[in-house]
Amino acid sequence: MPSSSTRSVDGSDGNISPDSYELKEVIFHSNARKRIDIKAYIQKIELFENINSPFIEAVVSIQDASSFFEQQKVTGDESVDIKIKRTPLDGTKEKVSEFNLKFKIAEVFNFLRDGPSVQFYKFRLVSKHLYTNQVKSLQRSFQGSIGKLVKDICKKDLHVSKATINSDTKDIIKGVYPTIRPIQAINWLLKNAFDNGTPYFFYETLNNGLQFNSLENLYEKEVYETYEFLPYFDHDVGTSDSYNEQRARIVGFGSDFNMGKLNDVGEGAYASTLHTLDLATKKYTKTFYNYDSSKPKTISKNKPFSDNKAIDRRKYGELKEAKHFFVSLNSGAYPSHKNYHSPAFTTILKSESHLQTLGFNTHEISLPGDFGLQVGNKVHIKMIKPTTIEDADMDTVMLDKYNSGDYLVTGIIHTFNNFYTMLVTIQRDSTEVNVDA
Repeated sequence: MPSSSTRSVDGSDGNISPDSYELKEVIFHSNARKRIDIKAYIQKIELFENINSPFIEAVVSIQDASSFFEQQKVTGDESVDIKIKRTPLDGTKEKVSEFNLKFKIAEVFNFLRDGPSVQFYKFRLVSKHLYTNQVKSLQRSFQGSIGKLVKDICKKDLHVSKATINSDTKDIIKGVYPTIRPIQAINWLLKNAFDNGTPYFFYETLNNGLQFNSLENLYEKEVYETYEFLPYFDHDVGTSDSYNEQRARIVGFGSDFNMGKLNDVGEGAYASTLHTLDLATKKYTKTFYNYDSSKPKTISKNKPFSDNKAIDRRKYGELKEAKHFFVSLNSGAYPSHKNYHSPAFTTILKSESHLQTLGFNTHEISLPGDFGLQVGNKVHIKMIKPTTIEDADMDTVMLDKYNSGDYLVTGIIHTFNNFYTMLVTIQRDSTEVNVDA
């Protein structure tokens, strides 16, 4: 794997392109308590972060020509520390340029011997708190806001020191954890965590550790970067201007799309019904959700469906029978506190709508490596219409306004091979243009 430190055109030291990096060390902690740098054995490193995953996963490809596997008696639960960095040129916009990561091996797989002189295999690495999670079960009562409960589990049960927990969830709930592991307990609480009708996500990023945050707060973040899909470059390689231009350039843009309203309508994206039964008072209530009247929080200003379309002569927001939700309440369970399901009473329909519409547009973009970009960031995309290079410019008339706009980063695959590249999943629930215009 490369060590790609170079010199700029003005003579200053630094990496001249954002796909360069230096693998400083990969420390393998053996069962005999030895610290062994296996950097020379590494063929490729892949790092995975996802907005729906409470841990980081890594896959490290090993080429072993010195019987390392046998000598260190690898068992598949050793710790591995990875340090990767680069030195960007002065004047670049890059703020973060290093990863210091600590993992444990979760699996050794894809072992291959196709000749007598070398063997290949891969380490699947995971965040250390995932091992802690596997050996604990929560069997205690709880009381407090969901944000506080999540923070307590991260600190006291998972022993995670690096975590950012949003505590905007105000309802005080009370109950008993039903003998489940810490991460499963958080996911269980997550089902009833809402912020102004938007759902919460529990995930881990490479830079900032565990995150518990609402979709509303993610949407209100500043745009991390504007990325452009253009066929040309304006600046000479080896300058800070060229570096900044390259780091904001989309190399590839693609999508399975999966765009359609058939599934969205059936899952209550635009209208639904909630049935609740209070076991204490025997009171039965029906609540209806309408996308237009509820005014959901969106990343852009225009909704993802047409007002000119109807099913059975009813507009999408009127299809309240399309999806039904059922929630049991018990107002008599605790004299002064709500039970576990209570927060869902007023917000579950709106939250489910947010989750369903988030997949309105899903794209995968290829970018040069960026140590600072992470899941949960908001980015802006500028795309030109399909055209020839001679006619391409960023004049307004050439901008693809429908695909351009703000997106939420929901997944990143960081790949360190010959170069540092990223495959970034971006999603949005709305558009910057009116689909009926």
